[in-house]
Amino acid sequence: MTSLLNIIRLCLLVSFISFITISNAHAYTASYSHPTSYEKNWGGNFIGDIKSDFSNYVSNDRLIFLGDAFLAAGVLANTGFDRAFRQHWQTDIRSTTTDHIFSIPKSMGGLSYYYAAIYLGCMGVGHLREQTLMGNVIYHFGYRSLRTFLVGGIQQVAFTHLLGSGRPTKNEDSKWQPFKYNTGVSGHAFYGAIPLLTIAMMTDNVPTQFALYFFSTLPGISRINSDSHYLSQVILGWTLAFLSAQSVYQTDMDREPAFQATVIPKNDGAMLAARLKF
Repeated sequence: MTSLLNIIRLCLLVSFISFITISNAHAYTASYSHPTSYEKNWGGNFIGDIKSDFSNYVSNDRLIFLGDAFLAAGVLANTGFDRAFRQHWQTDIRSTTTDHIFSIPKSMGGLSYYYAAIYLGCMGVGHLREQTLMGNVIYHFGYRSLRTFLVGGIQQVAFTHLLGSGRPTKNEDSKWQPFKYNTGVSGHAFYGAIPLLTIAMMTDNVPTQFALYFFSTLPGISRINSDSHYLSQVILGWTLAFLSAQSVYQTDMDREPAFQATVIPKNDGAMLAARLKF
C-alpha cells in the first residue's frame, strides 16, 4: 500500500510539473510534426542512444566533475566531517516539521526500482498521444528518464557496494571500507533526483530549471534528515543522477536537426523563431 501511494504521489507530481513546464519545453518538441521517423523507430535506436549516453558520460568535463565529487565525498567520509554533520543535523535541525517536509521527497526516492516500470508506462501513454504536444513531452520524459536510470543505476549499484560505507542509524562508520556495507551511495538521492532533473532539462525557463534542480536534491536530503545516510553518500547519489541526466540530454540535443524553424502562437498572432546549431 505504501509503494502504491508513493507511485500515485510521483505521478501527480510529474503531471503537475509537466503542465507548468510544457509551454517552455525545448523547441524541438514543437518544431516539427510528431511522431518523427526517429520516434517511430525508438526501439531500434535504443541501443544506439544508450551507447551515445555512455560515451557522453565519459567526456572529460563530466569525469572531472565526477572526480571532484568523489574527492569531496572521500574527505567527508574518511574524516570526522560526515559524523559531525550528522550530529549537527539530528541535534539542531531535525524536528517533526522537517520530518513532514521531507516525507514526499523521501517517498519519491523510495520508489527506486519501481521507476523503470513508471518510465516505461510514461512512454506507453505518451506513444498513444504522440501526435499531441503533451503526449510527446510525456513520452520524452519517460524515454530520457529510463536511459538516465540505466546509465547511472549501474554505477549506483556498483559504487554502493564498492565503497562499503555504513548507515548512520545503525551506528556504522562512514569510512570507505570496500564491500563491508552496501550503503556507500544513497539510492534515494539517485533515483529520486532523476525525474526532476529530466524535467529541468526539458524546459528553457531558467527560474523553473533552478527550482527543479533544487527540488532534485530533496530526496537525498530527506535521508540525512531520517538519519539513513551520511552527507557523502547523498552527494554521490545526486551527482550520478545529474551527470547521467546531462549525458542523456546531450545525446538528444546532438540528434536535433542543424536548422529548425518554429512558429510560436501568441495572443496577438504568432512569432517565428529559428535555431541554428553549429
